[in-house]
Amino acid sequence: MVFMTALFMGIATFTVEIPYVFFACLLFTVIFYPMAYLAQVLIYAFPSIEVSAIIGVLVNSIFLLFAGFNPPSSSIPSGYKWLYTITPQRFSLAILMALVFCDCPDEPTWNETLGVYENVGPNIGCQPVTDLPVTIDHITVKGYVESVFKYKYDDIWANFGYVFVVLGIFRVLAVFSLRYINHTQR
Repeated sequence: MVFMTALFMGIATFTVEIPYVFFACLLFTVIFYPMAYLAQVLIYAFPSIEVSAIIGVLVNSIFLLFAGFNPPSSSIPSGYKWLYTITPQRFSLAILMALVFCDCPDEPTWNETLGVYENVGPNIGCQPVTDLPVTIDHITVKGYVESVFKYKYDDIWANFGYVFVVLGIFRVLAVFSLRYINHTQR
């Protein structure tokens, strides 16, 4: 009897792991796919794999810091906004966050007399944020994400286009590096 319980537990664990691994891989691929092309540029541009790896770690660390998630894009100092603007991961992250947290076709209305939202839709973006600080009176998830993180649902297609522009820029840089940079000793 113990064997059957372990067998079913193993089957259940295996069955649950398949969708989890699939969606986790899909999520990481969407966000980090442009970095594969950045790696090609670095490998073609620098004389050794070690130097390329060090520069790649440095560039990825800077890009992940300024992707607009932590710190939020509204908190990035104005002197560093240009880093936020050129970060490739922010476009993929903005698409994913807008799809999940900013999808609210019909904004709920705030009833001043009752102090609650009316016509709250089923989407996450339509839900009111609870336990807010004293400085914020009331806001929906969509409003919070749009004001703090600057991820907007209307910008999804523009961000999608920017992802392809970044891929194109990395490809062009890789081709130029491959064509014009030569590390052979003569």
